[in-house]
Amino acid sequence: MLSLNHPTMDAISLTKNQLIQAIVQHQTKPYLPIWGELFTALREIQKAGQHSQKNIHVYSIEPTGHLWYLYLENVFSVDLPGMGITISLTQEQLIDALLKGSFQPTLSITEPS
Repeated sequence: MLSLNHPTMDAISLTKNQLIQAIVQHQTKPYLPIWGELFTALREIQKAGQHSQKNIHVYSIEPTGHLWYLYLENVFSVDLPGMGITISLTQEQLIDALLKGSFQPTLSITEPS
């Protein structure tokens, strides 16, 4: 049973890395279109959360905070504990915010587990 879950976790880690790389690429080359890459990566994270029925930590936010996918609510949640703020966003709202430079990830890319 563990071996069946392991490839799924690797796929999620790869998807998270692709998402972070697309965001970083947008920071350095804002003229390149990345909406589709963001949409695809976030959709895969949604599917994995719904399938596993677990909340998924997407990445840590710079300087302090976390981006989560909450499967029960089917939303992405930005948790900024230092400010006492939690923001729930749809997939499209999150993509728009990312394209505007909000909720930037820390630059460490997670390794597949």
